[in-house]
Amino acid sequence: MESASAFSRQVFDYIIVGGGNTGLALASILSTDPGVRVGVIEAGLRKDDEMILLPGMIGKPLNNPDYDWSFLTKPQILAKNRRIPIPRGKVLGGSSALNYMAYTRGSRIEFNDWEKLGVTGWDWSTIRDAVNAAEAWSPPSDYAKLHNADNVAHNHGRHGYVKTTAYSYYYDLVLPFFDSMNKMGVATNYSEASGDLIGIWTYTASIDPQTNTRSYSTNAYYDRVSSQPNIVCLTGAFVSRVVMSDSKEGVSRALGVEFYSSGQLFSASVRREVIISAGALQTPQLLELSGIGNPNILRKLGIPLKIDLPGVGENFQDHFTVTLGAELRSNHVTADDLSTESFAQARLQEYRDTRRGMLSSTLSTLVFIPTSAFVPADKMKSMIEALDRALQDPAIRNSPYKQWYDLQRQWLENDGVAQLEIILFPSYTHVGCTRENAKHYTMSVFLQHAWSRGTVHATSASVFDPPEIDPATLDSPGDIGMVMLLEAVKYAFKVMQTGTLGDLTAKIIEPLPTWSDDQLRDYIRSMVKSALHPIGTASMLPRSANGVVDNDLKVYGTSNLRVVSDASIFPIHLGTHPQATLDSLAHRAAEIIKVDQKAGAKL
Repeated sequence: MESASAFSRQVFDYIIVGGGNTGLALASILSTDPGVRVGVIEAGLRKDDEMILLPGMIGKPLNNPDYDWSFLTKPQILAKNRRIPIPRGKVLGGSSALNYMAYTRGSRIEFNDWEKLGVTGWDWSTIRDAVNAAEAWSPPSDYAKLHNADNVAHNHGRHGYVKTTAYSYYYDLVLPFFDSMNKMGVATNYSEASGDLIGIWTYTASIDPQTNTRSYSTNAYYDRVSSQPNIVCLTGAFVSRVVMSDSKEGVSRALGVEFYSSGQLFSASVRREVIISAGALQTPQLLELSGIGNPNILRKLGIPLKIDLPGVGENFQDHFTVTLGAELRSNHVTADDLSTESFAQARLQEYRDTRRGMLSSTLSTLVFIPTSAFVPADKMKSMIEALDRALQDPAIRNSPYKQWYDLQRQWLENDGVAQLEIILFPSYTHVGCTRENAKHYTMSVFLQHAWSRGTVHATSASVFDPPEIDPATLDSPGDIGMVMLLEAVKYAFKVMQTGTLGDLTAKIIEPLPTWSDDQLRDYIRSMVKSALHPIGTASMLPRSANGVVDNDLKVYGTSNLRVVSDASIFPIHLGTHPQATLDSLAHRAAEIIKVDQKAGAKL
């Protein structure tokens, strides 16, 4: 790793702000051209310890300031004024070092529909090919196949960077969960990587099958090139702004960046491009600190305006989730057991000795279903009618996001688009458990296309003050967010009482199936939280639709500033986990940048 003073003395072809999931991958790909010099600036440090590498340690680094930014939303009025946590990776590799390792593609329908929003060059086939370029897939073991792992080789990349396969360990609730979902009419999907992810399936994970350790941007991409002289990575440094030229004929040029390291201010210059990849919560903040954004917001912060771009920090979307807990009837090995010190130490030693066992895995099974699968027909009719009335509001009809609302509305009645995800976690902690050695599970429901549209904005002219994050939780036209979560909870009750899982369930603990709708709504307001997939705050949309970047990821009004950020450029949420798409973003961006180079573009 480079020192701040040595870094600042160099001139780079590309400076990438943020060595996270996408930024570090992009930097590594660009550096394969020996004729360019790439600099990466990352606020976090490199951490190659068991907290990151062991699958069974997932969740342990959260709220630890050495690993996690530990962001909180502003108080959410419709969620009982709670400040909701949104953890983000504060290490080299970003959130790819902390996530649940699900390496899942999105929906063919959804990506192809981006064109309806004015986005071109990002259809399903383009994203699929880019994911395949990122992936180094290995077939599942025979044991994983018994747990319905994806073994359709032609849907995967074999020679990429991120090592993927199915887990080698499965909790004994996995197959009962499959049985119950099948009895609910949800089919087993043996290849979600095909672009059709409807059904219940075992996910492919970003895991090295030889070592059973996490494969993420740092060891998958950066370690391949870190010894090369043309890539330099500075960690523990905070970029305070992109230095922009004055506008000439309506276009500004990025000249370099300013950054802090150990309390001292430095600067670094760039020949070709500055690329921001600071994530959906910090990219809009950095744009505003650089004078790019809504003039009214910048004026209040005392930041000189460089580019009038009111879409910066708008269009914030997330997946929202609510959990249900249950107690099991008989003895099972669950993650509850890890609360016993002797058991936890034995499993850790087993993993260290063999790279196998409970800590070599985490949750493994996902369910994705359309609206019609979990919202009854009569409720669907009244929900759609209420939504359609709300969509006639002039504020929506005249909104720059009108096409977004129209597309969301279409997807509600498309059985190929997942609106709900369900995950069974083999653990649950609750007050008042009286049965000794009781075992539990949690069932979580996740809205995939919530209608809440929030904001993320800088709160001062200092990079050290966290942005204000307002996901507008449960604030949706026609109250559709609450209606869909309520129906999702009721559907989960049915799953927990059906088939083999139902037979194994001794009791549902909270919430209860006997509760009234009002009681369930109150529970949802008390418990709803982020599923940690924030997007949209620097959207790839037409400028007239409050877009921030064009189809080539270039910030409007600039000649050489791009955003290749962790999901901030997504114009609308994806019905999937985003990691694989974020890797594809790095590969697609590298293609675009190299085309610009070859064309001799004046940047």
